[in-house]
Amino acid sequence: MPTTPLRAAVCAALAASVLGASAAEAAPPKLTPLTASVLAPPEAVVGTDDRRHVVYEVVLSNTDQTRLDVQSLAVRTAGGRTLRSYDGARVAEVMTPSVSLAPGQSGTLWIDLALRRGAPVPHALVHRLKVLLTAPNGETLTARYLVARTRISHRRALSIAAPLHGGPYLNFNGCCGLSPHRTAIAPVDGVPHLSERYASDFIRIDKDGNAAAGDLTKNESFFTYGEPVYAVADARVVAIRNDLPENAPLVELPGSAFTLQTIVGNRVVLALPGGRYATYSHLKPGSVRVRPGQRVRRGQVLGRVGNTGQAGAPHLHFQLSDGTDPLASNGVPYVFDRFSLRGTATNVDEFLMGVPADVQTSPGPAKRRHELPLHANVVRFPD
Repeated sequence: MPTTPLRAAVCAALAASVLGASAAEAAPPKLTPLTASVLAPPEAVVGTDDRRHVVYEVVLSNTDQTRLDVQSLAVRTAGGRTLRSYDGARVAEVMTPSVSLAPGQSGTLWIDLALRRGAPVPHALVHRLKVLLTAPNGETLTARYLVARTRISHRRALSIAAPLHGGPYLNFNGCCGLSPHRTAIAPVDGVPHLSERYASDFIRIDKDGNAAAGDLTKNESFFTYGEPVYAVADARVVAIRNDLPENAPLVELPGSAFTLQTIVGNRVVLALPGGRYATYSHLKPGSVRVRPGQRVRRGQVLGRVGNTGQAGAPHLHFQLSDGTDPLASNGVPYVFDRFSLRGTATNVDEFLMGVPADVQTSPGPAKRRHELPLHANVVRFPD
């Protein structure tokens, strides 16, 4: 008798169900109605919340003729220890576009393992999915699969100087929750990349939480506009752009209005140690002071903050990635040598609509060393 897709899924599910957790990790390969892969091996970074963040993505594709609904996810070590579980509504919080995948449809699980700072980081992970399969005739089956094995890189996050001086600056689009940076997978030449995984958007605010004063249709009214940006380490310049025109504030065009070469605006890309590259984006036209091939020293001025590329107001977009192209590369973590944590904004969405940032004092010491400022953090860098 021919094997139907659901019958094949039944066989795979029965095989998985009779195995214990640790045995399943070592079980021989099984046919599954989906593919699952990790976009890039994750690396750990210490954030200002005193947690060690392991940030990565699991891309799922339904290769069967049945509908597939993800009901739960368990992130495990290779030995079978569960580190994090997502059930019911919690799965929907970390999966886009939906927990339900039609035949041929794909979705992404956005994972942030926020481990205790002193907790050991495992060497490898595997993911246990519980899914509901629904055949075209309405027949259903609940199945469990072990998928998306990945190693974890134990390379230490690079500790660098700050790209800006003074402050305070609000990081309004930072690691590690879902955000435009965190979910910005860019398919370049058929290969998916996520260069903005750990990227930060820094905008200067005053003591009242305002980002500007006066006429908000002028870039000059924003406190960040024209601020110098600095080399975060001794480095080599690998790419620049210096000729793109400035945008009018408060008008951010969609990504479709730009090309791969213009979307990040005027920029400087530096080659850092260990095959890592720092990108400074949205710089002021004509402000870039360096040229490709030039060696720069830590603290050297590279250019000035502007409002170019896909940006709605003057700010600095800063990221580290594993390649020279700001989009066709994968984001890697970094920490700043030292800075002061002034607090955390509780109303970032409203702030981006023009309301002053409501900054609440964060727990823990103000002075920070070798940490990554997280989303909504307000920081002051050394002068």
